[in-house]
Amino acid sequence: MGDYGDPYMRKDQSGPPGRTKAQNRATVQQLKLIGQSHPTGLTTNLLKLFEPRPPLEFKPPPEKRKCPSYQGIGQFVQHFAEPGDPEYAPPVTKGETPTQRRARIHQLRLEEGARKALEELSKYDPANDPDIEGDPYKTLFVARISYETTEHKIRREFEGYGPIKRVRLVSDKVSKTPRGYAFIEYQHTRDMKTAYKQADGRKIDNRRVLVDVERGRTVPNWRPRRLGGGLGSTRVGGDEVNQKYSGREPQLLQAATTTRSEEPKARDAGMGYDER
Repeated sequence: MGDYGDPYMRKDQSGPPGRTKAQNRATVQQLKLIGQSHPTGLTTNLLKLFEPRPPLEFKPPPEKRKCPSYQGIGQFVQHFAEPGDPEYAPPVTKGETPTQRRARIHQLRLEEGARKALEELSKYDPANDPDIEGDPYKTLFVARISYETTEHKIRREFEGYGPIKRVRLVSDKVSKTPRGYAFIEYQHTRDMKTAYKQADGRKIDNRRVLVDVERGRTVPNWRPRRLGGGLGSTRVGGDEVNQKYSGREPQLLQAATTTRSEEPKARDAGMGYDER
């Protein structure tokens, strides 16, 4: 417990210093002066908020223009077209429907493709191509190859039919990306024939490949698919005529569609419950 008589422990209870009488009289006199300056008693800063805007600039009214009076068209009747004139009924240009537009664009693309194919056909000469080597009668053509398949994978898949001399995976000359087909040259003709008969439709990297002989140097006047030739039927027309099965023989499709379950169904159709 502290000693209340100690001057150091005693609190100052006098509070803030009071205003003098002279200061109070000055404040009252200032308020009186403000009240005498304006009847509302507002300060100058507040009075500026209520000042009126400057008056609008006077503009003279626009002059009224005198419009020409209405006249008839009798003086222009002689210039009208008669029923026999070509300007009387000009031909009406019909709009192009979306179907007609697609057909027109498709026809233009066909013509452009045919023109480019004709230009490239004049330069197509597989007999004198420096990139083509080997015996054409020992060379096997493999198409529909996956773009991720390598030459090593192709060699490993096809060397089971015989020793391979050379594998050429064709790639684009500009972008260096594979084109999806290759040429395999065997050391013996019998091995190439065996691969031609047995390797068609084989699955490599989840893609069934098409196997054929090299026709560029063995068949006269042969043209590849990119130049409007070829023997494939995957891009002939619509879905009803395009080939959807793997391989080169159409008999494979018929064999695939004929199931063993069809014969028992046909045989059991005329039998009763007891006989079955």
